[in-house]
Amino acid sequence: MHLLEKRVSELKPEDIIRLIENKEPENKTLDYKRELKLEQDKEKKEFLFDITSFYNTDGGCLIYGIEESKDDKGQNTGIPEGIVGVQISNYDKLTQKIEDIVRANTEPSISNLVLKSLLVEEKNILIIGIPKSLGLPTMVIFNQTNKFYKRQNKGKYLVDVYELNHMFIQNQLLKENVEKFRRHRIEQVRGLKVFSPNLETLGSYFIYIIPFGFQNEQVLDLSNAGEMKIETNMKPMFASGGYSKMFNVDGFATFSTVQNKIDSYDQLFRNGIYEVYTTKLFEDREFNGKKNRVICDDTFIPDTLRKINDSLKVLKKFKIEPPFVICISIHDAKGNKMFLKDKGSSYSENFMTDDIYLPPIVISAFNTNIYEKLKPIFDIVWQAVGESKSKVPIPK
Repeated sequence: MHLLEKRVSELKPEDIIRLIENKEPENKTLDYKRELKLEQDKEKKEFLFDITSFYNTDGGCLIYGIEESKDDKGQNTGIPEGIVGVQISNYDKLTQKIEDIVRANTEPSISNLVLKSLLVEEKNILIIGIPKSLGLPTMVIFNQTNKFYKRQNKGKYLVDVYELNHMFIQNQLLKENVEKFRRHRIEQVRGLKVFSPNLETLGSYFIYIIPFGFQNEQVLDLSNAGEMKIETNMKPMFASGGYSKMFNVDGFATFSTVQNKIDSYDQLFRNGIYEVYTTKLFEDREFNGKKNRVICDDTFIPDTLRKINDSLKVLKKFKIEPPFVICISIHDAKGNKMFLKDKGSSYSENFMTDDIYLPPIVISAFNTNIYEKLKPIFDIVWQAVGESKSKVPIPK
């Protein structure tokens, strides 16, 4: 949801003036509207068609309060001409109304719009930022309409059955490609075919943050990564001291080394994928006179959440937009335990599986509550050692 290389929430009045002065035309991700009408059913339906058309394509922005120039036949040209403004008597009430209409009349529901009101030349401009679909296309279900729309440069259009089928196939392909990427990458890393031959691999722990756009052949310009100081948010997981940074064939990375062995690293790929790796999730603990490798329940979840949030900050700096797929896996787990501080510093049963590939989770916005989204995933880890669910309190 970018406009003029800014997020909708960051737009200022001068940005709207710039659009008009430069005669920035409508396109697949931008549409101008003179008025906002939501009183009659016909108006609500048209509004929902507009919103879902963006959502089912590449996302984008609707800007209300802009007059377009006309052609010889009096038709809108898609070229902004001036500011007419819209009536906003109560912004909070209007925002709630828009969100309620969209949420209640789309399936799957769209619930992550970004709304921004600006006073430009003493007139109200309303901007609605619409994200790209989380995967499945959404349809308008207002008054049993049941229609799917997409956008092209000249506006929205009704999707036919053949394109709709293609959209559902693309969603399935996305899931398959995400899983294919992480499995292949993990095999390469643990086989010492990538990153470094000096990599520790026993007890590998991976976190992948994969943007939906990773298939679009985007290539990040990482030449300014050093000047951007992104390494401040790329401290490798469980790194106790200093760490190093480097450019490599995949992109930009940070890593920590102990006795000439790399035990943790972060890798930002040129296509926007973020990889977190560590072999320090398991700790050595004495139990019944025997040394055991354990995952400590009081550090596992907080450190994972902290690392994901730091990684998202890096992606945000490069203007890589949600939605993201988060994939987590634990390796060489069989025979190890969990140290359950929550249960009086006791030990769990053994893990019975060596490689634990946890189900992917989709997050739709940067302000998503990551813990709530990942709680079912953490529960699976606890259940893998015989516990009913994870019980670690997370600080607010």
